Amino acid sequence: MKTSEILIKARDLIADPARWTQHANARDEEGISTNTFSEQATCWCSDGALVKASNQPENHSEYQRAGDLLTEAARGQSYVEFNDTHTHAEVIAVFDTAIATAQARGD
Repeated sequence: MKTSEILIKARDLIADPARWTQHANARDEEGISTNTFSEQATCWCSDGALVKASNQPENHSEYQRAGDLLTEAARGQSYVEFNDTHTHAEVIAVFDTAIATAQARGD
């Protein structure tokens, strides 16, 4: 899967603010932190969405490239920290920038 495809899939997962969270990779409908791949997960942070979208452990290159592009789009701030300190709209904008960059690079 291309990096741009992973980014698009992750963005789609958190596009609705009700499906986005901060300070945990995933939460259930009661707001309790849960595993990213849990059937009870109803919302994800940027990293949780990226892990779920890549459907791979965090050490795989596709996940890493997508994370690097998100960090680049967040002007060098870790995309995990950016997620936890910015609004949903700002996080989505970072995804949009990273997607455009990946697509421009053919990745």
